[in-house]
Order: sequence, then C-alpha cells, then structure tokens
Amino acid sequence: MALLSVACYAQQPIHFLTEHNPPGEYLNEKGKVAGVTTELISILQQRLAEPGNIHLMPWGRALSIARTTNNTALFETVRTPEREHWFKWVGPLKHYQISLYGLEERLGERPDLNVLARHYTACSYRNSATVEEIKRLGFSEGKNLILTSKSGDCLEMLLLGRVDLTAVNELSLPEFISAVAAGGSQLVLVKYLSERKRYLAFSRDITDERIARWQQALEQSYRDGTMRKLYQPVYAEAIIQRLEDFAAQPKY
Repeated sequence: MALLSVACYAQQPIHFLTEHNPPGEYLNEKGKVAGVTTELISILQQRLAEPGNIHLMPWGRALSIARTTNNTALFETVRTPEREHWFKWVGPLKHYQISLYGLEERLGERPDLNVLARHYTACSYRNSATVEEIKRLGFSEGKNLILTSKSGDCLEMLLLGRVDLTAVNELSLPEFISAVAAGGSQLVLVKYLSERKRYLAFSRDITDERIARWQQALEQSYRDGTMRKLYQPVYAEAIIQRLEDFAAQPKY
C-alpha cells in the first residue's frame, strides 16, 4: 500500500481530545488511550507526519476545551447546525442511525407515541446532540428526562428500572441487546430519531490546507481497507459500507 506523500510543515502539534466511548475510545489496562477509532487516528497521524498526544476526559470538559483552545481536535463529534461554526470538520468517522428504545416488559411491544412523555421517563447523555430530539417528544430535565455525565449510565439505569427510555445508536445496539437479554428482558424499538455522522472537529485556527490533508488521508483509509480492518470486528457492515461509499463518491 502506497502511503500518502507528505511534505514537512512548520506547525504546532495538534492535541487530540476524546471521551470514554468503547469500542472506539477507552483507557486500556496500561492506562493508554486505545480503541478502534483511536487506532485509526493514530494511523492518520503517522501518514501525515502529525505527532500529537491523545487525551481522554469527560465529554463536557473536552468539548469546552476544544471550543476555546487552539491546536486541538475533538473526536468523535456529532456535526450539528449549532456546532457548525465552532470547528473545522474532517469526516465522517461514523455514519449511523439512532432510535429511542425501551424494555418490552415495561412498554409492551408497541407503546403509544402520543403518551410517552406523560407516562415514562427518558435518559440521555448530557451535551449529546440527542438531547434536543428527546425534548421535542415532550420530555424535560427535572421532570421526566434524566441527563447523565458518563457514557453507559443510561443503559445501567434502564436495566435497574430507574428510566424507561433511552436513545441507542447502531454502534452501541449490539451491546444494549446483549445486556438487556442477560437481564432476562428484551429491547423494543419505540421511535426512530435520526441519522447521525461523527467527525474530527478541529479548532478554527487550523489552516484549511491542513484540514484538507486530514480529509484526504481519512478518505484514503476508507478506500485502502485500513478502516475496514479496524472497524469490522466491532461494527456492523452497514456502518462500514456507508463510509466506503462516501469515500468512493467523486469530489468536486
């Protein structure tokens, strides 16, 4: 495989920020940031001769630092209209669907969407792009919406019966199904919410030329099989195929 040709640039190293979100990002037994997306970023760093540390921290803190600090990149960041002008974007790193789920034993097979907010409590991850979608269904914090600060807390609360509904994306769905089945219950789809894309979100001071090189390197990793090799053991084929299809599209 031919590596991308990279010139030497006098530039500040980029500080990469991420959160605990396995299997993409997590701390391994040695206390190092690991995971399949982390590995992909590291490969791109090598191909682009872009050394830089990767730090794992709570999402809210990482987002705040990325918005206010130069030479930073935050992943995996959902790209929304509100966030568009905050960063310069490279991606997508993931392209997936997200839906609202609950336990069949509490909701039945087909819960009435018109009464969800009157009879049930929902859970979401604070500072997540999903929060506003859940609020539009009639849920509000302090009443029938619980916002957590740690990824995975909503699943635990669902299993403990403290909440009735939570948003689950395609990336996490196998884990949710397995955990719910182990508890003797069954996950039921309540409502499709949206399609999402996650990106590398670079601080605005990074030059457009540098952003273009990162985008080129990322798409090359989709075309040459690098991403597939990393993602295939843990993510559904549909997620991988969407990224490969994106990279195969002609760019104008």
